[in-house]
Amino acid sequence: MLGAKINSTNYFDRRFLRTRIMIRIINCNLTSPVKVLILTLFSSLFFVGHALADDGRCHDIVGENFDTAIPSVESISSDRLLSLISSLDEARYDVRALIIMRDCKIVFERYKDGLGRQYNHAMYSVTKSISSTLVGALMLQGKIKNLDTPVATLIPKPPGLRGDAWSNAERVTLRNFMQMSSGFDYKHDPVSNPIYDARQDRVALAIGQKFVAEPGTRFNYSDADALMTGTVIASLADRSLLEFAKSTLFEPLHMSNYAWWFPDQGGRFPGGWGLRLRPMDMLKIGQLYLQKGEWNGARIFDERYPDLAWAPGVSNRYGLHWWLGKVNGVPFYFANGFKGQRIYVFPSLRVVAALASSLPDKEEAVVPLSIVTAIIESTDAAHPVDAEPDAKLMEAQKAGFHGETRVRQDNQDSPRRF
Repeated sequence: MLGAKINSTNYFDRRFLRTRIMIRIINCNLTSPVKVLILTLFSSLFFVGHALADDGRCHDIVGENFDTAIPSVESISSDRLLSLISSLDEARYDVRALIIMRDCKIVFERYKDGLGRQYNHAMYSVTKSISSTLVGALMLQGKIKNLDTPVATLIPKPPGLRGDAWSNAERVTLRNFMQMSSGFDYKHDPVSNPIYDARQDRVALAIGQKFVAEPGTRFNYSDADALMTGTVIASLADRSLLEFAKSTLFEPLHMSNYAWWFPDQGGRFPGGWGLRLRPMDMLKIGQLYLQKGEWNGARIFDERYPDLAWAPGVSNRYGLHWWLGKVNGVPFYFANGFKGQRIYVFPSLRVVAALASSLPDKEEAVVPLSIVTAIIESTDAAHPVDAEPDAKLMEAQKAGFHGETRVRQDNQDSPRRF
C-alpha cells in the first residue's frame, strides 16, 4: 500500500514510465499468451488507478499528435472496448477512424485498413461546432460583445438582396442563428436547395427567406442559419473563415492536413459544412473545450464559453451549434456530422473521442450510440480495469476496421492525404 501522501511529480513520472514499458512489452516479438503473462506480472508491481485526481487537462505541450497510454493506466476497461470493436467488426460497419482519449492520453486509436493518422475526412456538419468555436474566439477578442445583437449590425448588406428583405436581418440575432431558431422557413434538402450552389449569393438567399415563426421561438435545423454564423465570423474578423480559423485555431493547435471546401465565387466559405480534418485534430477541438479554451499556455476562448455553447437553447438538445446528450445518466456534448462524423466531450469522465465514418441513416442511429455507451461503461466500476486485456486490445487496433461502404459516396467522402 502507498502512503496517504503522494508526490505528484513522482506519480506522473511513474505512470509515464509504466506506460512506456507496457507499450514496449506489447510491441515486442513474443506470443500473445506470453505478453499477457508479463503484462499481468509487471502491472502488479505498480500502483494501478489514479491516486491523484486528474483534471483531464494536458499537462505537457501538445504538438501535432497526442501521446498514447495503456487503457488500464488511465483506468479504462480494455475488455469493454474489445467488446465494442468486436460488435463493429461483426456488423462490418464503415468506421474509418475511432480515437478515444482520457486525461490527454490516447487509450484507443484504430483506423480503417489502408488509412492512418494523416488522412483527413469530410466533417459535414461538425463544421458548425468549429464555427461556434470561432465565435468564442471573437468574443474573447472583444469583436462580439453580445450574441443578441441583430446581424444587420454585424455584416454588410449583400448586393444580391432584393426588396425590403434586409429588414429580416434586423429581426434575427446571432444567437438565433447559432441556436437554429431564426424563424425562417428553411427546408433541409442538400440536393435541391440553392443555398449549396456556389454560384448563388448564399447570404442573400439566407436572409431573403420567409418567416414562419418569431425568431427565437422555434427550433429548425438549418444550414442557412449556420451559413449566417459563418458570414458574421468572416465579417467581424475581416478575413475569410479559413484564414481566420488558420490563425486563431488551426495553427495554435498544431493541426495539419486540414481543408475547407465549397467557397462561393466571392471566396466565402460556408459556416455549416465543407471542413475536412484529421481525427487527431477533431480530438483537439474536444480537448480544447475540456480545457475551457486554454491551449499550450495560450487562451483561444474565454473559460466561460463552453457553458454558454452547451447551454440548451430553444431545443433542449441543442446549444450554440453543439448538441447535448445523456446516456446512462452521464451528460456529454458533441459535434454532429452527416454519415457519422462526431466529436464527443465527456467532462465528468475527462474523456474526448473522435469518430469518422460513412454510414447510412439506420446505421448512423446505431453506431454512435454503441460507441458512446461503450466509452461510458469502460470508465464504470462495473467493468473492472485489468492490465491483462490491454495486449489484446493493442493487437486488435493494429488489424484495422474493414467495414463495408453501404451508403452513396461522392468526391468529398474519400479520405485524403494532401
